[in-house]
Amino acid sequence: MPIEITSPCCLHLGCARAADGALCELGLTLQHPPIQLTARPAVQLSVFGPRADVAAHEAARMGLTGEIEIELAIPANMGLGSDAMMTCAVNGALNPKGLQDPSGLHAHAFAGGGLLLVNGGLIKQRATIAHEHEDDTWVFVLVLPKEPDDLLETFEADRRSQLIGAARHLSHGVDAEGAVLFDALARDDFDAFVRALAHIHAANEAALATSGHVRALTNQDRDILSFMRANGAAFAGRALTGLGLYGLVKGGPTSRALRKSLTQHLGYFGLLVMASICDNRGARTKIVS
Repeated sequence: MPIEITSPCCLHLGCARAADGALCELGLTLQHPPIQLTARPAVQLSVFGPRADVAAHEAARMGLTGEIEIELAIPANMGLGSDAMMTCAVNGALNPKGLQDPSGLHAHAFAGGGLLLVNGGLIKQRATIAHEHEDDTWVFVLVLPKEPDDLLETFEADRRSQLIGAARHLSHGVDAEGAVLFDALARDDFDAFVRALAHIHAANEAALATSGHVRALTNQDRDILSFMRANGAAFAGRALTGLGLYGLVKGGPTSRALRKSLTQHLGYFGLLVMASICDNRGARTKIVS
C-alpha cells in the first residue's frame, strides 16, 4: 500500500551545554517548510520531484527500493536540515522497520518534534512550544535566499560539522547553557527565551570564529536582519548551519505584519518569506488507500 509522509524541518540553533555539562546540539522542529512525499512498493528504485537526487542517493545507500513521489521538500542549505530530514523520510517510507531507534538531532526531530537538546543519540532535554491563543504564539519568520551558483552541495553538512567541531570553544558560562533556554520556555517567559537564544547564538558564532570558520554576513543579510529587528522581531539571526535568516516574534498579528513589511521591502518577486511555529509531533505517516 502507498505510504504518505509529511515531515517537519529542523532549524539548527547551535551547540549548548546540558545541565550535566555535556555538549549537545540544539534544534527546533518547525512545521514549515515541510517534506511531503508518497512511497509505493516497487521492485526497482525510482524517485521524482524536488530534491529527488538526495532521496534517491539515500535510498540506494540504504539498499531500499520503491517508487517515491516528492510533492514538497525543504530547501537545500538553509540550515533547516534538508538532506538529513529527507534521509529520515525516505527511511520511514521505504524501510519496513522504520526508525526504530532514532539517533541524532534530525532523527529525533523527525520522530517526535519539539525543542531538542541532543547528545549523539541521546535526548538530554525536550520540550514543546504551544500556546492556546494566537496572540501568545511564538512565531519564527523565515527569509530564504537563493543559493549562490558556486555553493557546494555539502555546504549545510559542512557547516554542521564545523559547528560541532567548534563547540569545544564554548565556555561553561551562562551564554552556552541550554538549560537556561528550556527554563525560560517552562515559565512561558518569551523575553527570557529570546535572551537565552541570543546568548547561545552569539556564543556559537564566537566559537566558529575562534576555530577559523567565521562566515561574514552579506550586505543583503545585514539589511534583512536589521529590517526584521526594526519591524517587530525580538531576535533575528542567520542560521548557523545555512543561508536562511530568521526572526522570532510573539503573536500571529505581529508575524503577519512583519511578513507583509518584508515582502514589500524585498519585492513580491524577491526572496521566499514564510512563518512557522514549533512542530511538537514529528513526522506524520498515513496509509493511502
